[in-house]
Amino acid sequence: MKARTTAKSADALSASVRISNPPQPPSESDKNKPRHRLRRVITKLGFGAYSTVWLARDEKTNNYASIKVFVDDDSTNSPVSNEIKTVQHLASCSKDHSGSNIARLPYDMFKLDGPTGKHHCFVSSPQGCSLWTLRHMFPNGRLPQELVWAAVRCLLGCVNWLDLDCNLIHTEITTQNVLTQAPNDDQFTAMEHEETLNPSVPVMDNNYPVYQSRAGPRSIRDITGVAYLTDFGSARAANEPHMDWWMPDTYRAPEVLMSVPWGCQVDVWSIGIMALELLEGRNLFEPLDLVNQQYVLPVAIAQYISVLGHPPLWMIQESQNPFVASLFDAEGCWRSDISIPHFSLEDWVTTIPEGEDKKRFLRFIRRILVWDPMQRATSSDVFLEFLDYQ
Repeated sequence: MKARTTAKSADALSASVRISNPPQPPSESDKNKPRHRLRRVITKLGFGAYSTVWLARDEKTNNYASIKVFVDDDSTNSPVSNEIKTVQHLASCSKDHSGSNIARLPYDMFKLDGPTGKHHCFVSSPQGCSLWTLRHMFPNGRLPQELVWAAVRCLLGCVNWLDLDCNLIHTEITTQNVLTQAPNDDQFTAMEHEETLNPSVPVMDNNYPVYQSRAGPRSIRDITGVAYLTDFGSARAANEPHMDWWMPDTYRAPEVLMSVPWGCQVDVWSIGIMALELLEGRNLFEPLDLVNQQYVLPVAIAQYISVLGHPPLWMIQESQNPFVASLFDAEGCWRSDISIPHFSLEDWVTTIPEGEDKKRFLRFIRRILVWDPMQRATSSDVFLEFLDYQ
């Protein structure tokens, strides 16, 4: 039986291909080297459920690169296979739309042999930290409005490109899957210097060497206002309806919540939820039992009703989850024992002073925060409206 693969094995594999020699001038023999031998791994940048990410130098150009090493699961339905197919598809799509520049795609791909199989690797230009990390650099996790607007503008353009030119739904647009742009190589040079002075020492975990990630930006000066959408392992085709339970818990679109068909409009919803999270430093919806670490569906629906009003009757009647229908009566009124919280979006948004700016923002966000995906603003509508709003 094949050994169970985790990000730890990708950690171990990345360590095994470390090249200790300093970069050498390019030579004719470079073209015959395996592609991973053209890059010298420096230090670990981060990790996810299916990969580890490493800072490296290109031996030919001496430029920094980011190498994403996937676990060796390339089964048909795995996130690894899906991400590979998705980025190959995106690479073939038209790049005329400005939003295409916001999708972070690899400029090279190769495979490495590991102890339990082959590992796919993506090579990209290194970027700054995620929006999730950036949030924690500010008091109460609240980003300045200028940074929020810049990130939202980038993401709306990218989603519009995915929708119009790529026929693709990302499905997991969260602060962890959006990277900031590094203005220069200073932070990477600092990481390389730190690794030279204080080399990373792995901790052994079940016979796997696990390396600690190097810290990201030290200050706001280490980023720009440009944001990049990354991690396409959960992407779906937009030309067919989807019915499965999907999306991160605090970002879940109403159509997914109610178990009715969903499509590209879930990405627009996610950007609206993210904008509020970045502004306020908290989640709009928290339907979680923190004691038991469980998502509580009736609590979620009650919270959504408090913000959006009651769902359309058709969403209740056409839900593929019988439990959803049991929470409402025949007229679509709530009949669960769980009370609907009192909520005012005007009161919840505190970082924008009262006045015309706040009114305009609330009008914009309310076009996104609606139950019916057919009534929600499209990526084109909201992209153009946001540009006008700005």
